[in-house]
Amino acid sequence: MGWKVFLPDRYIKPVENKIHEIAGSIATCVPDEGGMMGGKAGLACFCAYYADWSGDQAFNGLAADLIEKALNPAAGRFPGYKFSDGLSGIAWLVHHLSSSGLMNLESASIFDELDPYLYRFMITEVKSGHYDYLHGALGTALYFLRQPKNEKYRAHLATLVVELEKTVENEPDGGLKWLSVLDSETQKTGYNLSLSHGLASIIIVLSKIMKEGILNETCERLIRGSFRYLEKQKLDPGKYRSSFPSWAKESSDDMHSSRLAWCYGDLGIGLAYLEAAALFPGTSYRLDGLDILGKTALRKDPGENNVVDAGICHGASGLALFYNILSQKTKQNVFEDAALHWMDVCLNMAIHKDGLAGYKSWYLPAYGGWKNTEGLLEGITGIGLVLLLFISNREPGWARSLLLI
Repeated sequence: MGWKVFLPDRYIKPVENKIHEIAGSIATCVPDEGGMMGGKAGLACFCAYYADWSGDQAFNGLAADLIEKALNPAAGRFPGYKFSDGLSGIAWLVHHLSSSGLMNLESASIFDELDPYLYRFMITEVKSGHYDYLHGALGTALYFLRQPKNEKYRAHLATLVVELEKTVENEPDGGLKWLSVLDSETQKTGYNLSLSHGLASIIIVLSKIMKEGILNETCERLIRGSFRYLEKQKLDPGKYRSSFPSWAKESSDDMHSSRLAWCYGDLGIGLAYLEAAALFPGTSYRLDGLDILGKTALRKDPGENNVVDAGICHGASGLALFYNILSQKTKQNVFEDAALHWMDVCLNMAIHKDGLAGYKSWYLPAYGGWKNTEGLLEGITGIGLVLLLFISNREPGWARSLLLI
C-alpha cells in the first residue's frame, strides 16, 4: 500500500511531544494481563514501533521483556487462546514484529508448540457458534492467515469456512446471517452487524481467506449472502445519522443510529464492502462501501457521535486511524481531512491531570467511570501507535490486528 505522511507542520511538535509523553508513561504502568489488546503484548507493540521511530533502543529491550512475560505468565495467569487477550494474539504479534524487522525474535518454536492448541480452540469456538472476532474463532483465523501458503494452515482455514457454513442461517431471499450473544450479562441473542463481534468481521475474514484461494465457491456464497442480509438493514437517512444500526433490525427493540467507532457501526460495514470489492468485479461493492464511508467522514461532532474518550475501540484515535488508512487506500481527500480532524480531537482529549499522558478511558458508572487504561484497544498504547502513524513513514502493520489492512 505504501504510506504517506500528510501531517501539517503545526501538528508535528505537539504529536511528537505527546508520543514521547506516552512512551514515558508506558514504561511505568505495565498491566498484569499479557494479551494483545489490553496487556503486555500490546505495550510491546508500541515499544517496538517507538524504538524504530525514535531510535531509543531501550524500548526494544522493554518490548522483548514484555513479550517474554506475555508468553510466560506467572503461575495462575494462563491467558487462554483468544486473539484479544490470549495466546493467538500474542503469537500473531510476535510473528508481525519479527517479520517486519522491528524485533529479532526466535519464533518458530513458539508457533510449533501453539498451533495444535489454537486450531482446536478456533474450531471448537466456531462449532459452538462463537465466531466473535475479538474473543472467538475469527481472531484466531488471523493467526493462521499470517502464513497463507502454509498447507497446514490452509487446511485449518478451510475447516473454519466449512464450519461457518454449517452454522449460518438462510433467509428465503438468499440472505445469510449468524446468531450470536448480543449481551453477555442478559444472554440476549440476535444478529450483530459489527466489526468487533459481528457480520462485518465475518465478511472481512472470509474475504481474506478467499483472496488466498481457499474454498472460493463457499466463501463467495457466504459473502454474497451476507451482503444480501446487510442490504435489508439500511436505515432511513431522513431519520438516522448512520446508514446501519449496530444490531440487525430484527434484534433491536429500540432502533437508533449506531455510534461512529471502530468497534460498531458504519465504518466496519463500509470496510467490509471495500474488502470484498476486489474479489467481485462487476458488483457495486466498492461504490457502496465508499458511499457508506464517505457519509461517515462528514460526521464530525464528538457529542453527536458518542465519541467520549480517545481510545481506539470507540474513541477519537480509532477514528483517526480508520480514516488515515482509508485515505491511504482510496487516495480520497475527504478521508484525509477526517483523519486530521479526529487526530486533533484526540490530542485535545489529553486533559486529565491524573491521567496517563493526560488520557483516561470512559466506562459506564457501573464499571468505574473514568479510568487510567494502558492497553492497545482502549488505552494509551493504542493512542500512541495511532499518533506514530501520522508522523512515521512505516506502514502500521499492527493495524492488521484490527482488520484494517
